[in-house]
Amino acid sequence: MKNQHKDITDDEIRVISSSHTRESQHHSSKPNYIWWLLAFLLAAILAIVIYFVISVKNNDEQIIDPAQEKLIPTTEGTDTINEASNGYVSVNDTIVDGVNLKILSPYGLTPSLFIGSEIVKDSSAKMIFPAADIRKDNGEIVGAFVLNGDLKSKGQSKAGFCSIIGGKLTVGVADATPMLEQALESNGYFFRQYPLVVGGQVVENKPKGKSQRKALVEINGQVAVVITENRLTFHDFSQCLSDLGVTNAIYLIGSTAYGFAIDKVGNKIEVGNPDGRTSFNTNYIVWK
Repeated sequence: MKNQHKDITDDEIRVISSSHTRESQHHSSKPNYIWWLLAFLLAAILAIVIYFVISVKNNDEQIIDPAQEKLIPTTEGTDTINEASNGYVSVNDTIVDGVNLKILSPYGLTPSLFIGSEIVKDSSAKMIFPAADIRKDNGEIVGAFVLNGDLKSKGQSKAGFCSIIGGKLTVGVADATPMLEQALESNGYFFRQYPLVVGGQVVENKPKGKSQRKALVEINGQVAVVITENRLTFHDFSQCLSDLGVTNAIYLIGSTAYGFAIDKVGNKIEVGNPDGRTSFNTNYIVWK
């Protein structure tokens, strides 16, 4: 009987297998699996980081830089209004020297002058008050009056003036001022009225009667209209304005002359008699 154990011949190769060799091959496959797992985790973490970086950048681009958003301060202290939105009139009530005063401050509005009482029906106007006096004998405007660069009236009966040049309103007191010529040359506006305060000091005027008063003033670097609920003399009114902190002020037609202002929530503050008599030259200072 032939021997079951076959010897290897010269042209044969015998492969010897052992448990140790198989275990070595098994363990050598583990490092490859771990490296693939680590690579996948790193790729996932990198994708998450990139996603959050892009999200934060997009959010930052939607934030408006406060330094680039121009805000207009009000005398109320905490209120601000963006220059691009609709303007309004700030309304503040105060008491000075026992006198009730209402301060109407326009913000984001453009001033101009207008001749004719139909302006009081203009829905785009946010504040309107009578400006220059009218002569009783012939109905002409008293003092120099410029409307959109056109000289409507001449004369210098009063030292107080208001000029509007390039949309900027200036209140001052001067017998002669270059702002009249500037208003003529630049399609501006100009009118004269009684001076009340100059440089914070009271200006005396000849009229001595008492009446409800109105004034166009400069206070804390802002332009405003101040009206009284009390009947005052020119002197007492000027003193109240000076004590209020007004720098410069000129008179606006008072008594029952009609005017109004619309505040930021749409309330209409009316002063005077809307059905009062008017002249063909009745004129107003208007903010739109």
